[in-house]
Amino acid sequence: MTADRKDQDDAERNSRIAMRMIRKEIKRLLDQWDPLSLRGLHGFGTEYDPYVGPIGVLVRKGAEPMEIARHLDRLVREEWGLPPCREKCVQVAEKIHRCGNMLR
Repeated sequence: MTADRKDQDDAERNSRIAMRMIRKEIKRLLDQWDPLSLRGLHGFGTEYDPYVGPIGVLVRKGAEPMEIARHLDRLVREEWGLPPCREKCVQVAEKIHRCGNMLR
């Protein structure tokens, strides 16, 4: 294996590890926010899992906090049928945006 190939493999491995860490942090933030107020109910630990990947993609592509906030607001209104809570979406989005520092 050439040194260039090894460096590329290492970079890819590090990127995968960083994305795993980012997804874990996004999940933690969504669980902490708990917009559906499910904490303590059966199934709470996995309720927000389907949303982690798409949010992680936003982070990976370098989305700004407001883009992430718009995504969260859409989830709140369209997916979960809740009233808008833009301020909270912005707060959570800013925390999620900071996760992207693991990629840089």
